Amino acid sequence: MPMPCNRYNIKIFVSRRIDVNSVAVDNPLYIPARCGAFFGGDTAVQGDDAGDNISQKRNSFCEFTVQYWAWKNVAADYYGLCHYRRYLSFSERKYRRDDHGLVPCAALTPSAMRRFGLLDAETMAAKIVPYDLVVPQPAPIEKMPLPQGRAKTVRQLWEAHDGIFFEKEVIDRTLLLIDELAPEYSSSAREYFASGFHRGYNCYVMRRELFDRLCRLQFPIMETIERELDTTGYTDEMRRTPAYVGEMLFGVFLHHVINHEFWRVSQRQLVLFEETRKINRLTLARRYISFGLERMIKIAAKPFFPLGSKRREACKAVYYRLTKARRK
Repeated sequence: MPMPCNRYNIKIFVSRRIDVNSVAVDNPLYIPARCGAFFGGDTAVQGDDAGDNISQKRNSFCEFTVQYWAWKNVAADYYGLCHYRRYLSFSERKYRRDDHGLVPCAALTPSAMRRFGLLDAETMAAKIVPYDLVVPQPAPIEKMPLPQGRAKTVRQLWEAHDGIFFEKEVIDRTLLLIDELAPEYSSSAREYFASGFHRGYNCYVMRRELFDRLCRLQFPIMETIERELDTTGYTDEMRRTPAYVGEMLFGVFLHHVINHEFWRVSQRQLVLFEETRKINRLTLARRYISFGLERMIKIAAKPFFPLGSKRREACKAVYYRLTKARRK
């Protein structure tokens, strides 16, 4: 029987872009928060610029500005974070995941919210409180598409984005900073980077004690990386290097507490909504058609461009060269 959700102080912060009017999920457990509210946006939505905050770092810290604001200014028994497009599924049904380990969905509509169990606060609470942390299922790295080549480990996955997301030297610097600032995670960090499963996307719900530990691991290292970076010539994407480091540290933290400590863990599917703005039925129908066609094309193309093939690598090289040029 579902338990009253108000028995537990659960707050899941939804990091919203200030330039996208995303649909809000009608559920009191979700708290929309403007990421980078320092720069503006709809003041009717809670901003991350009140009290102790780093809102002005949005361009380099991304959704971590919302996490920091929650850490420093909000009291809760359970803290959660999700992205305006990424939500943990609380449905008991299992859906097909894509190569990134995500469940793709065309739009964040009321029917989609119901399908993934996002609207019933009491049922959600009943699925959260028996656990100490609720996190996404890990993604097998061998299946993940990369800008170049294939990867078998977390380290290879991140190194494949050298010059696109960041300079790969930041990985070793991050490991050294873990040794210096959080040595209790040193062994787990190296295990995680050598493992074949990616734990990313910064979406979770966890008890206050674990949330505090996560923040104490991430922010000192992210801030040090930010201070040390020479961003001359960086694209907007590469200026997010501290946020990518934060995502690496999220994976390190999960690997450590799941494999080397004794916490109750629930691993759920993570949903990626392609469209989060409110749209009319005609536009929604077009979205679903486009979404379906794209998936069909990818499935049909796989036999002709198998993973690791020269043809696939040549196509990826052209694609990333074009998209990198657009980012500049």
